[in-house]
Parts: sequence; C-alpha cells; structure tokens
Amino acid sequence: MLKTNVVSASSQTEFPKTFKSSSLGSQVNDSVPQFKITNDLKNLLKNIVDTNRTKGAFVVGLVDPNGTQFYGYGNASKANNFTVNQNTIFAIGSNTKVFTAVLLADMVVNGLIKLDDPIESYLPSDVDVPEYRGHKITVEDLATHTSGLPEFPDNYCSEIAGENPQTPNEKIQFQMKFADCAKDYTIDQFYQGLSNTTITREPGTKLEYSTFGSALLGNILLSLSNETSYEDLLKNRILDVLGMNDTRIFLSDEQKSRLAIGHLYGQEPTLFNYSNPIVPGGGLYSSASDMLKFISANIGLMKTKLHDAMQQSHLIRHTSGETMENNIQITSQNSIDSVGFYIGLGWFATTNFGTEIIRHNGATGGGYNAFMAFNPDTERGIIIICSSDMSNANITTAGLYEYNPLSYFVWNLLKG
Repeated sequence: MLKTNVVSASSQTEFPKTFKSSSLGSQVNDSVPQFKITNDLKNLLKNIVDTNRTKGAFVVGLVDPNGTQFYGYGNASKANNFTVNQNTIFAIGSNTKVFTAVLLADMVVNGLIKLDDPIESYLPSDVDVPEYRGHKITVEDLATHTSGLPEFPDNYCSEIAGENPQTPNEKIQFQMKFADCAKDYTIDQFYQGLSNTTITREPGTKLEYSTFGSALLGNILLSLSNETSYEDLLKNRILDVLGMNDTRIFLSDEQKSRLAIGHLYGQEPTLFNYSNPIVPGGGLYSSASDMLKFISANIGLMKTKLHDAMQQSHLIRHTSGETMENNIQITSQNSIDSVGFYIGLGWFATTNFGTEIIRHNGATGGGYNAFMAFNPDTERGIIIICSSDMSNANITTAGLYEYNPLSYFVWNLLKG
C-alpha cells in the first residue's frame, strides 16, 4: 500500500530563486530538483494561477516507490470555501482519452478486439464509415489519433460553430451556449456526423488530435460489452480494479459537495456533462488521489490485472510531429533539438537522450485543465489538476518541454 503525505497549503513562501533570464524567456536551471513538493514547485504553480487572478485552485500530487505527496492551493468555490486537497474533485478533460485507450488495450489483451480491425466491423450497417482510396480506419488509428477524423463531428454544436468570441464576456457566453448544446447530442447524431465526414489522407499516416475518434472508440468498446453506459464499462474494467471510487462521468450529490468549481476569466461557468456519445473523449471527473492510483498502476507500483494492458498502451506507435494533445502546436521556437514527440495508445511520450516521459493533458469548456505524467525508469509520477481554464492558467503545457519554468521543472523532477 502506498504511503500518503499531505502537505498543508497554509505556508507562504518566496518566489523560487532558481529562475534565470535568457533570450528565450525565463527558465529553471538544470539542477535536478528533489522529488518532493518543494516551495519551488508550489510557487511555480501559484504564480500560474495567481498571475491572472483566476480565482481557480489546484492540487498537485507526486508518487514514487516511497509513497504519495499532495499539496492543495485555493478554495473549491465561492459557496464552498474549503481549501482543495487530494480528495477534491475536478474535471480532467481529455485525460479521459487515456482511460479509453487503456480500456481498449485491456480488451485486446483479453481477445475481445484487435488493433488492426477496421472500425466498420463494429458499427451499425447503416453508418457510412469514411475511408481514403480504399484504406480503412482501424481501431488503432482511433487510439493513436491517426484516423484522419476531425476534432469534433461537423454537426456537434453546429449552431455555434461559426461564432468567434473575442472578449472575456463573449467567451463566457460562448461556453454557456456550448454547455447547453453539448448535453443534448445523441448517438444517432453522432453516427450521422461520422457518415457525413470525409477524410483527406490515408489513415495511420499522420497525427491529428481527435476527440471525435476517441469518443468513437469508446462507443465501439461499449458495443462489445454487456454494459449500458461507458461509465459502467470503465468502472467495471478499470476504476473498480484500481479503487478509483471518485472517478466518474456523473457525480453523486456527495461527490458534488467536494467538487472544485471551474473558472473562466474569474467567473464560475455552469457545470455541465458531455452528451453520452462524446464522454469517452473527455467526460471524466476525478481527484488527485484517484489519479495517482492510475499513475501508480501505469508505473507498476500497484500490481493489478491491468498491468499488461497498461504496458501495451505505453508503446510508441507513431511520431506526433508537431501536433500535441488538444492540438497544441510545437514550433522550432519552443521545442528543443533532439527531443522527440510520440504517441502510443492514448498516451503521448516525450523523449530526450534516453529519457522518456509518458504524459497527457486535458482541458474543458467548463473551466478546468489538468496534466499527468510519469517516468517508467525512475518510477516517478505527477498529477496537476486546476479549476481554471487553460487560457487563464495554463497547466496543460507542463509536458511539452517548452522554454517555460514549469515545464523544465516537471521534466527534471521526473527525470531524477
């Protein structure tokens, strides 16, 4: 059983002294930080959240063979002014995609599906599945974002697709409209959106990040089970195995009492759930405690029947080029020579001179963003979850090895 060390959020410390200026912006020195939630790490995160006065909160958790550590900063919401902790619940957005991919790997290990199966084998006969010059989309293509499918179906919230909000108030109103339309999207509309999609290149040849593809994968996996919902399928095959009792699509009243409300430009937007067809691509809520269980199992610190499936999900299958999670673009200005960016089943990987960091991030329209990563060699893992939109407090780029302090710090922390 992993030990837990909870760190109080009450102490106030000075801004880290490990920054230095360069033509590329501020960054952290190359000295390896201790694998502890130090004042440097706390203040890096506080600075991100406080600079824009987001009113958001964050929880950071670390895990290695010695156990777990947690640190929470900020209040859960206006109504619940308790300091967030490892049991506070946040939306984790696109990190859900990794759970869907591990679910796939588990079903592959158990002989229920094959990665090279064309997806049309698992879809209703009246769905016109797109293909390119006779090349069919496979199950693996969905899990590796190489299907050629766009981020969302064209008919998903189409009534607001043409809007281009500019001001903070316009963006808040846009998210409220999105929350309203996102909950009503049906499986029939989802499959109609697939039938109306045209892909412009051979599947399996290029990464283009796609919530559409991950959601489609989750629905295919559901169709192979006896479960009535993706949440039940995930619960029975992964969450219950790992004891992740606070990781859900739909929260109970008790869990809602521990929810950190999301923030967008300092305001608390309406809480919303994605419609059922989309949830495998981004609908999960979780806590830092639960997420470290997931990281621990992926590292191998927790031995479960999911071990083989998780190891399969880590294997590099494609280069990601310059496209990262949430379609963030890496450019020559903020990438580093000899750093490679790759994709496994759901997971992204960053490599540099033999060091591999396996990671994913997530952001939601409800005012959250999150990041999780681990180094399989040093057996170190990290989770950061934040109740603020990434445009106001960007946690998601911590794994991109950019020229920014948090990214360098996290890389060196996990590198050991």
